[in-house]
Amino acid sequence: MSIRLFDQITHWLHKLDQHQQQPMMHTVITDEEHVCENCGTSYVGRFCPQCGLRGNYSRLTVKNVMQGFLDIWGFGSRPMLRSIQELFWRPGYMMRDYLHGHQPLYFPPFKMLVIMTLIFVICSSIRGIHPQPGDEFLYGDVFVRYGAAPWVVSFFERIDKFLLWLDNNPAYSVIFAGLFYIFASWLVFLRKMSFVEIFFCQIYISCQMQLVGAIWVLFAGSEAYYNIPPFAVPVGIALPLLCYDYAQLYGLGLWASLWRTVLTYALSLFFMISVGALPIIILKYF
Repeated sequence: MSIRLFDQITHWLHKLDQHQQQPMMHTVITDEEHVCENCGTSYVGRFCPQCGLRGNYSRLTVKNVMQGFLDIWGFGSRPMLRSIQELFWRPGYMMRDYLHGHQPLYFPPFKMLVIMTLIFVICSSIRGIHPQPGDEFLYGDVFVRYGAAPWVVSFFERIDKFLLWLDNNPAYSVIFAGLFYIFASWLVFLRKMSFVEIFFCQIYISCQMQLVGAIWVLFAGSEAYYNIPPFAVPVGIALPLLCYDYAQLYGLGLWASLWRTVLTYALSLFFMISVGALPIIILKYF
């Protein structure tokens, strides 16, 4: 009985995976002929090939006003809600589709990251979470205490300004920290994609993590202590999500994706700590 139940669950999961692999399709174009209201051109399709006017053009309504406002962010041409749904339903397959030429179907990754970061900042503000001034680690102060040359102190004070700027601009901070994850995943997954392709995938993963972090902060009232930097997502939630992402993205089984995800996370932390500690090590021992 248990074997039969296991086979049924396995079969159902296989069918679900096959369904998730199906890419999102464009709206089917009919053979209906249109006459452009703007330039009078006769054509078949959704848009006039002469001036670009939409085929189903009608009188302006409140919906048109709202769509015009949302078009500022790109909601009209690449729906945000659809992309968010795909990020949690079939994230790895969505990223593969995006890399294989389906970009018009999805919201642009960089613009989406800015919006997700803005949502995270708003949720943090609602819960009263703000960075405390004076808690930052400053290289310049350390090098002054070690009696380093003035030009060395000046150089690392500039680095401090850059790091403080990143701290005040979460979207750029996520992109900068994402470089460590990109390099780690590029090594762990045997360079199955180019560095640029992994970069775009990591931006989408960052969008996913920022949204989960916003939800966590909104309900928990604080950032998780054991999190995956620079996100506020607890490790217990972030690692399964990353495993799910990588399994679909690279076509791996659950266990193969799991140990690679853990290794990617460990390598990323190692790179972050190494880069952060490198100036101090050089100053102290060299």
